[in-house]
Parts: sequence; structure tokens; C-alpha cells
Amino acid sequence: MKEKLFLLILILVILVAIGCWRAPLKGDGWSMQTIYVGILDTWYGASTDNEPHALWIDDDSGEGIFIAKKIADNVGIIPCFAVIAGKMPPQVADSLASWQRQGAARIVYHGLRHERWKDWSEEQIEAGILQSRQRLHEHGFDTTQILRIVIPPHGCNTRAIRKAIKKQRCQMISGASLVNPDRHVFQLGRIAITPETDIEDMRLLLQRAYKRNAFVIFGTHSSIPAWFSAEKTKEILEIAKEIGFDFNFYE
Repeated sequence: MKEKLFLLILILVILVAIGCWRAPLKGDGWSMQTIYVGILDTWYGASTDNEPHALWIDDDSGEGIFIAKKIADNVGIIPCFAVIAGKMPPQVADSLASWQRQGAARIVYHGLRHERWKDWSEEQIEAGILQSRQRLHEHGFDTTQILRIVIPPHGCNTRAIRKAIKKQRCQMISGASLVNPDRHVFQLGRIAITPETDIEDMRLLLQRAYKRNAFVIFGTHSSIPAWFSAEKTKEILEIAKEIGFDFNFYE
């Protein structure tokens, strides 16, 4: 009985710690990934970074990249694109490869064809990452400069996925809606910017994250119009920059 009570108290303490340390935005639901990654981050402890950092990753590499790039240029930051290596329209692939070679954009992996990895084996996932790298090389990307970050398609998160990504010596962007203690943890959460995002809630979250020298990753889907707000994305990125976040995550 005492052991059960101790376990219950421990769980409550952990959940409270997550809420205080890395709470998601108001209105965002607590997903299993948020709880899982939040526990890991809370266990990890305080940030080892000496200043707060931010990164903006726009998913899916469709025609929306041109809007995203314009926003980034206006704000004065370098955007990062999560590319579906085997499904990019030619104009998109050529533009992204050119931007990357010029140092005007960063690239991370988002699968070869955006297939669900949930039921894939570790070997299949690892092969998919390697095939993505090869396809990007064929498209003209500098694969030596691709950020070592993998965003599993559809937010999948399994042991096989985690093991395959670790084998490739990459970090993983999970589906957890939270900020990170610093840039060096393996599983990274990110905060979505959508048409429903509350600007003031986001400002408060960023102010709290700034005080903790945290690492905030923003996530958007510019290629899915119903999920994307150019106006809110630009305003939130400007707020983060004004607060003082360093967007040079990769330096």
C-alpha cells in the first residue's frame, strides 16, 4: 500500500514539474508524447545553454515554401525546411537546393514519401533515412550540410523510430507540444503555429522560455493552407526575435 501511495505521489510530482517547467500553450491538449518527452526533459534538468535559442521548421516542402521564405527574409532569420525527399515538385526541389547551397535555408529530414513509420521496423526506418539522403543528393542538395534532425512523418514515435534515428546520430523532433531545456536533448518538442494560435499565449510562453535559456522550435505547414497563417507566423517570429532568441541554432 505504501509503495502504491509513493508511486502515485511521485507521478503527481513529475506532472507538476512538467507543468511548471515545460507547459504547452493554453488550449493545447496533453498528448502522450508531451507527457513522455516532458518527463525526460524534466529529468534532464536545467538548460546547459547560456542563452535561449529558437528554430523555425516548415514541413512538407510544397509550394508554400515560397511564402515561408518571404516571411523569413522579412523577419531577418534563416528558415529551416523539413523535406519529403521523394515528393518535391521540381521547382520546389531546385529552389530549396539553391537556397541551401547559398546558406539562405536549412534542411532536415521528413521521410522519403511521408509514409507512416509507426509499423515499420528499425531497419526499414534507417533505410528510409539513407534513401532520403541519397535522393536529396540527386536533387543537388549539399548532404554534408543537412541538419542532423529527423521529423518522423505524421508525428509517429516508436522505439524502432527512436533507435533508427539514434543510429544515424540525429536528433528527433517528436509530436510533443513543448519547448526544450536546450539544443542537445535527443527528443525535441516543438510548438505549432496555426490559424488558431493565440498570439498573447505564445508571447507569454516565449517570455517564460527566454528566462530559462530554453530552446524553442516553431512548427508550421505552409503547404497546407488550412493549417497555415502567414500573418501569425510572421508576428510570432518577430516577437521571438524582439524578446532576444538566437535563431542561429546550427552555429
